[in-house]
Amino acid sequence: MRSEELSVLQSDLFLAALMLGTGLFAGGSEAVRAAPVVGVTIGALIAVSVYLAEHDVVPGVYPEVATVAAFLVTVAVGVGFVLTRSASAAVVGAAALSGGGAGVVVYRLLFGVFLPVPAYRLRKDEEPEATVETERDH
Repeated sequence: MRSEELSVLQSDLFLAALMLGTGLFAGGSEAVRAAPVVGVTIGALIAVSVYLAEHDVVPGVYPEVATVAAFLVTVAVGVGFVLTRSASAAVVGAAALSGGGAGVVVYRLLFGVFLPVPAYRLRKDEEPEATVETERDH
């Protein structure tokens, strides 16, 4: 594993740990027990959002645009869960946050340990000036 990939893996897993920890601290085991479908659904949607950010999935559309659209769908689904679940909004929110962290973990383990980190992500982690120069050259 290259040092650039290790850096991405470390930063994303740190972010995921913060999300998981905050969600579990805020909602405790009640969030996991009361709303597992929320965590699984939001985790999957977050993983899809990250995938869209790092891969050119929709030809002719900037990855950031596809990512924002996927994120807005994720937020809408989260709000829908808050409105339709019998658990409190705090518990549903904690489950969503924990699920989002789990989604980041699963995605980054797949594209960071088992498969290489996508080149788009590695370029985004470079110095901003280098990224601008690279994009201008293409």
